[in-house]
Amino acid sequence: MLKFPIRILIGMLLLMPLLTATVPSSHAAGGLNLVIGRITDDPDKHYDKMVGMAEYLASELLDYGVSGVGVVMAETEAEMADLIRAGKVDILSETPLMALALRDEGVVNILMREWKKGVPQYHSVIVARKDSPVSRIRDLAGRRIAFEDAGSTSGYMLPRNAIDAAGLAMAELAKPAASVPAGKVGYFFTGSESGVIVGIHNGTFDAGAVSNLDWEDKETVPDNLRGDLHVIHKTAPVIRSTLMVRASIPVEIQERIADILENMHKSDEGKAVMKAYSKVARYDRVEGEALQGLEEADRIRKRMLNSAK
Repeated sequence: MLKFPIRILIGMLLLMPLLTATVPSSHAAGGLNLVIGRITDDPDKHYDKMVGMAEYLASELLDYGVSGVGVVMAETEAEMADLIRAGKVDILSETPLMALALRDEGVVNILMREWKKGVPQYHSVIVARKDSPVSRIRDLAGRRIAFEDAGSTSGYMLPRNAIDAAGLAMAELAKPAASVPAGKVGYFFTGSESGVIVGIHNGTFDAGAVSNLDWEDKETVPDNLRGDLHVIHKTAPVIRSTLMVRASIPVEIQERIADILENMHKSDEGKAVMKAYSKVARYDRVEGEALQGLEEADRIRKRMLNSAK
């Protein structure tokens, strides 16, 4: 499976009963049924949100031989990827790194950029205390950096790539106070963005990485902490989220799905469905700035894959 940069968790597959969002139509009877997937360990929380998108797509796809759209949820990235490979999930919103790995297998097409939580792209920042001798990436040699978790694009993969690109070797620490191997950058996963910020502020870590969105969020970085911190490095921006479709879906249906998604933000109903689905502001095609953000994510993914060999 997508071993490296996707975190693999072991858990029970959470398969909801296939919900077919049927729309009465005699000419759609016996047509193609599509399935939207979601990765979550809390299916009850997401069920109604998924139903809204399923019903919306089903109603818009009637004239294309689609008789219904259902939803299936799985607990882990690995399980969801297997469902897509098996043809049991057709549409999935996920990170560009997962989408790129599946695209390279020939399993999916990356159809749209998803403005998840209203944001089309984002980047990571590496932060240190202002009174620290750490003012650039190379100053991290022999010091400690805090990351969020191994599955986080902005809280681990982007900053990890920047440190690797600077030619610094890294070593994971079993605990924050563990000794850092000479010349290497010791890193520890705090499990949360706030854990990263607090750990830098109190001196547990010499630096830490969060997304620019978290850095700008006053709940994650309160003013009383921000005043003592500064950004020492910014990564290049990457696409925030993607919507992919199974590659074997007929091309005309893929194109119709793209048209539907691209225009959803133009109606009150479409905006309400997107907001409920995943606080999505809009969808747009993967071209121009969106393509650049996807290509940057792909460069990072391939560099990390090569370094892991």
